[in-house]
Amino acid sequence: MDGIVGVYGAKDKNLVSKAYLATGACQHRGKASTGLAVGTRKGIYIHKGLGRIAEVIEQNLIKVFQDLEPVAAIGNIGYTKRKTAEKVNVEPIEIHARKPSKYKVVLTMDGYLLKEEDLRAELEPDYVLDTDNKTEILGALLHKYIMEEGITFDAGRKLVDKLHGRATFALVALIYDGKETHLLCLNDDLAFEPFCFATIDGVFVASSESCSHRRLNGNTQKEYEGAEMTVCSSKGCETRRLKNGGGLPDVFQGVYFGSVGSIFKGKEIFQLRRELGLALVDYYKSSKADIVIPNPESGWGVTVGVAEGLKKQLFPALIKLPQAVRTFQEGVRKTRHQEVGLKFGGGDSLLRGRNVAMGDDSIVRGSVSEGGSVWVVYNAGATYIEMWVSYGPMFFPSFKEWHRGRECLNELAVQRAFKGGNPYDKSQEEVNRAVAKLIGVDEVKYNDRPGIERVTGSGSFQALDASYPIDEKYWPDWLRAEVEKFSRYRSR
Repeated sequence: MDGIVGVYGAKDKNLVSKAYLATGACQHRGKASTGLAVGTRKGIYIHKGLGRIAEVIEQNLIKVFQDLEPVAAIGNIGYTKRKTAEKVNVEPIEIHARKPSKYKVVLTMDGYLLKEEDLRAELEPDYVLDTDNKTEILGALLHKYIMEEGITFDAGRKLVDKLHGRATFALVALIYDGKETHLLCLNDDLAFEPFCFATIDGVFVASSESCSHRRLNGNTQKEYEGAEMTVCSSKGCETRRLKNGGGLPDVFQGVYFGSVGSIFKGKEIFQLRRELGLALVDYYKSSKADIVIPNPESGWGVTVGVAEGLKKQLFPALIKLPQAVRTFQEGVRKTRHQEVGLKFGGGDSLLRGRNVAMGDDSIVRGSVSEGGSVWVVYNAGATYIEMWVSYGPMFFPSFKEWHRGRECLNELAVQRAFKGGNPYDKSQEEVNRAVAKLIGVDEVKYNDRPGIERVTGSGSFQALDASYPIDEKYWPDWLRAEVEKFSRYRSR
């Protein structure tokens, strides 16, 4: 779930600063690493390291890069892809062909590739693959197709076709052909990963999220459709759709991961989350709560909707502390529990003796709730907690977690709540009660799938119903068995 940015503006005197700001606007998408690359008429230059953007990119580097008179730049905010971040895997990544090549390719990607062993074996005779980062595989394929087709839309079409059903991606690449640097932007044919672009004061800006455009005082021009590609050069920028077909955007980006100021399918994410809160109230109708509080920060939108629908007061009684980190990105369970314990503080005067409706975007593993916010709210003196959840019961893990085996399934709150049993034949009310008991609250109120889709529109609800953007032939056997069981009971 990296944040990626690509900018092109041959005559812009502040191009690197704009790339820095646009990339920094995506900081919420990762904490592991940061990288910036600039392309000039003489070549491509990269700086990257472990840590957040302010820790890696110093102001003097921005000046040094700008003095190179760049025409394009790309940036990356790195999500935690493994237990320990490694500098060798930090993006952007330069692709190294074994034979001399006319083209130099440096790229960064938001996305994921399944079972890349055959692709790695195919590429290794012609490319030096220095990392275990899947972005390098896509980059080598892109370089291969550019060698065959030039910097053309046909090269992009070949990449999309090659990876259909086994990868999701949005990528930005700098390509130097010996005369100038081009910017290339491309996504997969389902448009699963968020990706959008704008032209702001003559500078083309592609980004994972529209918050980058707002940071540069602009507005998003378009969210990329599936298999859509932009090529920028001294001749200008051109965008084309390479294949027709329906998309399958990741709905969870709007529900949880995206910035509240970004847009998802044309709708501001804060308003999308607020509408999910209103949908919850429409479904459940009533509440025992005296006050409504958010589970910060991503729980704010749904909480506003719940408070509005219930016509009850909303208080910021649960506070995210300054030392808090985004624990969803922590890959080690023990570390995640430790970080959760440092995440929240409560307002005793607001919570003592009150029945509380707490709004949250989702319950994935349940660790934030049971180990953090719930304990804080009860410890502050609350007498009753209802958890209003904008998303539905999450039965299945993200396909980006499959490499961990059944653990990624077993750790989900719904699976834990029915450990040794069958969660798939239970009614929503039964799931609500079981998860409430698991995380230690009096009630859980999950949103129902039809209500969610009325707000978000169609897309991938992979955690709710296994609507994965990945062909079944790439699914692990243990998952296939679970989905068959789910389909058998849920189709009744």
